[in-house]
Amino acid sequence: MAQMSVEQFANELGLLPAVLLEQLKAAGVKKTLAEDSLTEQDKAQLLDYLRKTHGTTETRSKVTLTRRQTSEIRKSDSTGRARTIQVEVRKRRVLTKPGMPAETETAPEIPKPLETVSPPSKEPVSIIDAEQLALRSEEARKQAELMARQAEEIKQKRERKKAESADNINKTATEPEKATETEASPTAIKPGTATPAEAEINSPSTTAKKTETGQSADDTQAASTDGTLHKPAVKPEEKVDKKKKQAKQQVVWKDENTKKRGVKTRGDLTNGQQGWRTRRDKHSKPAHAEEQNMHAFSAPTEPIVREIMVPETISVGALAQKMSVKAADVIKVLMKMGSMVTINQMLDQDTAMIVVEEMGHIAKYAEIDNPENFLADHESTTGEAESLPRAPVVTVMGHVDHGKTSLLDYIRRTRVAGGEAGGITQHIGAYHVETDHGMITFLDTPGHEAFTAMRARGTKITDIVILVVAADDGVMPQTIEAVHHAKAAKIPIIVAVNKIDKPEANPERIRHELVAHEVVPEDWGGDTMFVEVSAKTGQGIDSLLESILLQAEVLELKAPVKTAAKGVVIESRLDKGRGPVATILVQSGTLNRGDVILAGAVFGKVRGMNDENGKAIKQAGTSIPVEIQGLSEVPEAGETVLVLDDERKAREIALFRQGKYRDVKLAKQQAAKLENVFDQQEDVKILSLIIKADVQGSCEALAYALQKISTDEVKVNIIHSGVGAIIESDVNLSLASKAVII
Repeated sequence: MAQMSVEQFANELGLLPAVLLEQLKAAGVKKTLAEDSLTEQDKAQLLDYLRKTHGTTETRSKVTLTRRQTSEIRKSDSTGRARTIQVEVRKRRVLTKPGMPAETETAPEIPKPLETVSPPSKEPVSIIDAEQLALRSEEARKQAELMARQAEEIKQKRERKKAESADNINKTATEPEKATETEASPTAIKPGTATPAEAEINSPSTTAKKTETGQSADDTQAASTDGTLHKPAVKPEEKVDKKKKQAKQQVVWKDENTKKRGVKTRGDLTNGQQGWRTRRDKHSKPAHAEEQNMHAFSAPTEPIVREIMVPETISVGALAQKMSVKAADVIKVLMKMGSMVTINQMLDQDTAMIVVEEMGHIAKYAEIDNPENFLADHESTTGEAESLPRAPVVTVMGHVDHGKTSLLDYIRRTRVAGGEAGGITQHIGAYHVETDHGMITFLDTPGHEAFTAMRARGTKITDIVILVVAADDGVMPQTIEAVHHAKAAKIPIIVAVNKIDKPEANPERIRHELVAHEVVPEDWGGDTMFVEVSAKTGQGIDSLLESILLQAEVLELKAPVKTAAKGVVIESRLDKGRGPVATILVQSGTLNRGDVILAGAVFGKVRGMNDENGKAIKQAGTSIPVEIQGLSEVPEAGETVLVLDDERKAREIALFRQGKYRDVKLAKQQAAKLENVFDQQEDVKILSLIIKADVQGSCEALAYALQKISTDEVKVNIIHSGVGAIIESDVNLSLASKAVII
């Protein structure tokens, strides 16, 4: 409570500040100015002094009876468990003499007027002067007149009510009588300070005496206001309102059982009171039932359908959490689908979407927080540069030992075929040749059956395919495969009939065999150019180059030059002295030394750049094949190469792709293990292999060929394949998995 100043307290009491300062000084409270603050202790000290000065004796002792009753109730908590609660009911009753009027018990300890104070042994100090006494007596007289008028009005009102309710006196005898008795009670006393008086007024022994007591209380109060410290009188309108409220809040005495008060609990509409209960129709609702249940939790009556964003891979537990169901329910659905899974097992995107739809939710592909969205914006900005004519990229394809490399060897005036192992090309060779008619970039692909993936990769990045067919050998299986690759990629074909210098050469036979595979020569009304060449004598080489440039001119090949480079990884290997080395064909833009590049899950900065002859260069334009070094790892052949401005963004995308590839790989391995459960029970022997090769293409070809030799009794399981020399981790992996290193 905030402290009051002397002046504020004097205004509240209706005194002058100088008079109150004299009283405080006489009471021993050291206050000299009207602005000084008064504490509750100072007020109590002043009140004690006034009581002693006016000769007020201590209030007489009261006899109070306290009764305690202990009981137990059982109540369910929020979790549904029943709990026992100890309830203690305390009753307190103040006993007074039956013949004592209520006002002698309830009258507050107000000092008597100064005229009635008997002088003490010492000379009393004069506190209130004659002028103040005159003001107070006048105020008391006005208040007494007001009280008399109010009493008369209340009496007339009471008589009108009795006259109106005379016909139904038995029904309304109790409550109107008590209401009128309450209206006749004194109103100048502070509310909440007359607890003993209320007990006596409401007691059955004093009910009959209330009318007389109410009138005597008015006279007593009017006479007790002379020379006393009190608050200003309340306005008549406020008194009438308070009396009406007291009449509404009248306490009705009942028997002991109905007076018991229980514990108020959550959802209790009776506020813990146990009154008379009436029967209620089963269709009717309590008065406040709808209001009470407005904020209560109600279980959903229909199943909730959610939109689930499914990423590339997701664990069973994470998928269950997204659908707000138990993981056991998801496992049950997967078991019904024929998959034995655990809660931590990774699921691929297709399987997860099937499970989501099976459980009644809507599955969508997740594209949130995908750093690869940055690449789409990057490509849109790089595509705005001006496009200029570029050199054609030509892929030489054909059956093994039909003279593909020898033909390129003659064109480049070098001897490359002599350096190949067994005379068979094992890598994709990339060269660019300056001719009299313009520049041409050649890609030499292997013709062996094992290099199917490498040939397919060659057709994806080429503009024109040169199909080399030996005139003395005819159309072979890999020749037909090359035709299918070119047809699938919708790339024009130029047929080079090689070894035309041999006596047993038969070019017409080649034409007849290729027509059966929808390769019709121009002489026969088709759109395929046939050129007869000899890689040994050089016959028809110039005609072949002219045909290539003519076809390129028809295609109108263009690409932007003054922009960030974009290309494809043709081949990659791990060099002992230089680290990861990748052969890249620049498809658009310009690649400079020092550029930050991203190739699949590998990133790095171009530390060194060489052409196909091993000569160091600083810049590579469109359709130029180069070897670069400075990558973090050996990239996969066929990956797209992009030049980015921010190395941090390149690292972020590469790490994201590594994690995605790893999760997909683990999901596939787990699926393969589950599929082979019954095969292992039939005692099928499995040969585990670890393959290491010099370049990525050879590794792919070897893995493809070894997997084809699996039978029903023995199966080949390739645990790991990579590029580079055998290292310690490969040996540890072979020991742990009992695998053979190749």
